[in-house]
Amino acid sequence: MGLVAVVVAGLGLYAYSKLSSARDDLNLATADASALQDALTAGDQVSAKTKLADLQGHVGSAASSLDSSVLSLAAKTPYLGKNIKAVRTVSSAVGTVANEGLPPLVDVADKFNAKTFNPKGGRIDIDALAALNPALTKSSAAIDKADEQIRSIDASSLLGQLQDPVSDAQDKIGNAASIASRATVASRVVPEMLEGKHTYLLLFQNNAEIRATGGLPGAFAGLQVDNGTVKLVGQGAGGDYGERPRNATPLSAEESKLFSTKMVRDFRDVNFTPDFPRAAEIAAAFIKNERGVDVDGVLSIDPVTLSYMLEATGPIDLEDGTRLTADNAVEVLLNGVYVNYPEPDKQDAFFASATDKIFDKVLSGAGDPTALLNALTRATNERRVSLWTPDKAITKDIAGTRIANALPTGKEDSPAIGFYLNDATGAKMQYYLNYGVKGEATKCKDGVQSYATEMTLQSTAPADSATLPESIRGPGFGAEPGSMLVNLYLYGPDAGKISTVRIDNEPTTFTRAKHDGRPVIILTIQLDPGKTVTVQSSIASGKGQSGDTTVSSTPSIVPGASVQTWKSAC
Repeated sequence: MGLVAVVVAGLGLYAYSKLSSARDDLNLATADASALQDALTAGDQVSAKTKLADLQGHVGSAASSLDSSVLSLAAKTPYLGKNIKAVRTVSSAVGTVANEGLPPLVDVADKFNAKTFNPKGGRIDIDALAALNPALTKSSAAIDKADEQIRSIDASSLLGQLQDPVSDAQDKIGNAASIASRATVASRVVPEMLEGKHTYLLLFQNNAEIRATGGLPGAFAGLQVDNGTVKLVGQGAGGDYGERPRNATPLSAEESKLFSTKMVRDFRDVNFTPDFPRAAEIAAAFIKNERGVDVDGVLSIDPVTLSYMLEATGPIDLEDGTRLTADNAVEVLLNGVYVNYPEPDKQDAFFASATDKIFDKVLSGAGDPTALLNALTRATNERRVSLWTPDKAITKDIAGTRIANALPTGKEDSPAIGFYLNDATGAKMQYYLNYGVKGEATKCKDGVQSYATEMTLQSTAPADSATLPESIRGPGFGAEPGSMLVNLYLYGPDAGKISTVRIDNEPTTFTRAKHDGRPVIILTIQLDPGKTVTVQSSIASGKGQSGDTTVSSTPSIVPGASVQTWKSAC
């Protein structure tokens, strides 16, 4: 027995030394990958090739350390087995990225950078974008394969010193797979949208008067496209098409109960629904009815997105002398304009001037193209940039992405929960609204997950909010001027159930409804200046929805993610 113990101990020490050597090589590979990313971003093909060779060398060295008959024997032992298999899987996945996923990108490194996407004199090079697609498609497929490999590891079951490195590798490869997928879609979709002649509707969502997808469409413009050349035309205010006598497009019985006919009779209310494709479809119907223009798609952004873009373009001077910067854009566009210009016509003129100046600068190609691309990527990840088009091929390409911003429906393995807000007072008081969502899946029984959730809403409005300009404090219907009144639309998972809802742990009244198979609770919340309200709820998933849960909320005035993932309890 003593001899067996010595052999097992020796086997363990040998295995540990090999694992340590492989770990060191993989750590060096991580540094190589970071340097390679910098070279690709800069379009430096010579440096990219050198860094790729370094990366492949360290990955190969790690694989060599792990390719041992003695290590294979150790992999069969109960204690070391799954740890050795996990490190081998990580090494294999990183090898797939290094040897299959990255070479196609290095081959086009001189073109694979933000300058390719940057307009020059109002024109985007369609051919240059389209030429990237084959390399991006090949790269994305390989990185997806690596992501599938590494996701099979349960990092929490490994030795303590391996858990964090393995989880980190899973996150990095998962993130790379997501980026590669988005880039591939963009290289296919953007040329399709820019080729030929098109007219797109550009919506500006005003987060100070909140709507389910962000803010009311307070202003709009046309984007006229002619084979890559883009012009901003036909600006207008959302209030131009308010309170129409007839529906812009048919409304379902479900939608009527959830959102009322305002959604199809007032342009400013088209996004009462959290489903952006439906909101965009209604907005397009308004433009057809009011202006006789058939639009080829709808693109939406908000002032927070503009603030990110100004980080790349630099400050912009407006006609009234205001200097718009990344630091003040949100305050100026969502609050300051109403203080300085109480008259709606002057507010509209200010927004039109700001829109013209910003897009003139962007379309001229001014500023740092890499920073601009990063800004738009950040905004898209936060669901502040949304796109809809009736083109079925493009719709299929962007399905399930953040830019599509569609309401998740269907009985899938991964459930979805949503917290969406609509202003109920016609005010711009949500400039002073902070909110957040937290919760977890508490148990899993017979394939059904249970959740405990909490949404906290806080008014940072000054105590004398009632003295603010009427365009900010509101006309006073539903709540005293200066107080907020918002409707919370709480969406449960498809075929799931929302059992209890409480405000500050006290029973409250609410309305039950359904939306495309998902249970919905509609709850009206009043927030007086300086006050905080907390909404607690108990939710259950549909049967068989055992995956991690995607939790979405309305993008707010505060920069940051509006989607989180709650770990499965199953």
